[in-house]
Amino acid sequence: MKIIYPSILSTALIASLSLPVQANTINVLWYTYADPASEYRQKFSQLASIVHTLPQSDGSGWNLTYWDASSAAAPDFSAYNVLVVESGESFRTGATPGGPLAIPNYSGILNNRAAIEAVRGDRTFITAADSDFHALRGDTGNIPDNPSAPDGGGKCAPALTASSCWDGALGHSVNAINWAGSGHGLGIVSFLDGEHPGSFWWTNANSFLHDELAGHVNYAGADQNPIINPLQAAYPFNSGLTSQGLSDWDNSFHATFLPIDGYIQIVDSSLRPGSAVAIATSVVPEPEIYAMLLGGLALIGAIIRRRKESST
Repeated sequence: MKIIYPSILSTALIASLSLPVQANTINVLWYTYADPASEYRQKFSQLASIVHTLPQSDGSGWNLTYWDASSAAAPDFSAYNVLVVESGESFRTGATPGGPLAIPNYSGILNNRAAIEAVRGDRTFITAADSDFHALRGDTGNIPDNPSAPDGGGKCAPALTASSCWDGALGHSVNAINWAGSGHGLGIVSFLDGEHPGSFWWTNANSFLHDELAGHVNYAGADQNPIINPLQAAYPFNSGLTSQGLSDWDNSFHATFLPIDGYIQIVDSSLRPGSAVAIATSVVPEPEIYAMLLGGLALIGAIIRRRKESST
């Protein structure tokens, strides 16, 4: 068994996950049960048209295609860079504002496990936040709640486009999609799978995430004060984000993850220390880890030699 010292491995992971993502156009397949006339679809279509112009983003554009949950035909998964799966919090999914909400439906995801697995790539991001909905609402912990305001405060305006939106649900969502869509194969971004009736698909026996998440997800309680530690702050998922910005969305994160082989913690839980509220696969194959370690050791050696030479 090969042993890599934790501090050196952490350095290698930071280097790999912090590599700049090249701005490009990402083919985004967005699985949704929201009504075509819903605010959910209309607003994310709007976001896709301007996401590359957001000053805090990496400049990647989105070529957005909705995969309707009611569609009998499965898409050609190999034609896309990332599959985004809508959260199970069905707010703003109905045909009319204030009307009945759509019912979460993940049959398309569950019925196409083999096809998704066949093209699944090296980048998966899973968050216990329904940050898709919260991005539409403009939630950020940097704006105080105001019970006397019509919207209760705590929201940027206009949602999705104001600069104050990024350090919150918007940046959490966009960073994940840009990162997952810039790897090899079909990247995955899954927002919280709960909590409305018809949801909770992650650990379903037919889920392509079942074998990874079963026994590792705890839905008890909500984490309002997540933590981005100094190591995680260097990750592209957290570019422009702070612990404060991800806090106090009423509610920010609805579940926690125990450590899972093959995944790293992107945002830590304050509710359950040692657990995470957002996780992602490490995309560093073993040969690349050792190449980075050798490069790091060579750099350290060069620094030591220079110090010795300057002291003589």
